[in-house]
Amino acid sequence: MTLEQLAAHSGVAADKIVAYTNAGLLPCKDINAHFSADDEYWLDMVNCFLENGSSVEDLKDLIPLCEQCAAQ
Repeated sequence: MTLEQLAAHSGVAADKIVAYTNAGLLPCKDINAHFSADDEYWLDMVNCFLENGSSVEDLKDLIPLCEQCAAQ
């Protein structure tokens, strides 16, 4: 799906998705590429952590650990 489609489907503003992608918090590392269901899953997680008080800097350390656990 495109950035605009992901934003519409998730309810997260496109500029926030771009910021999260640029920070390396989503599996898709190129905002010009198509986003996948995995990106949408991680976007939901990132958004949840941020809404509950985590910072983007906190998540830069946490998300790679979550990705490792999910891969197992």
